[in-house]
Amino acid sequence: MEDGYIIIMTTSRDYREADYITKILLEEKLAACIHSSTEYSHYFYNDKLHHDEEIRLMIKTKKHLYEEVERTIKGLHSYELPEIIVIPIENGSKEYLHWIDFITK
Repeated sequence: MEDGYIIIMTTSRDYREADYITKILLEEKLAACIHSSTEYSHYFYNDKLHHDEEIRLMIKTKKHLYEEVERTIKGLHSYELPEIIVIPIENGSKEYLHWIDFITK
């Protein structure tokens, strides 16, 4: 295991944007695997209550790639303030984690 592994969560407004972010992250070898799913988000932003359908991305990558992934998401995202949250992977199948090493930078 290199320097640790993380899951980065973000959302986007639609599948077109989510697919584009996914494509760039994978092509740039910043992520090994990205899951996407539709969800409903309820939140306050700019003093207003919002209820939106969004696409959740769960990005599996290495910890040292976080800053580059964050910059990439912010550069491609249509939101003024995209959600970008890290969940550390504390343990996992050695084979899967080695696969992440092999696929990413």
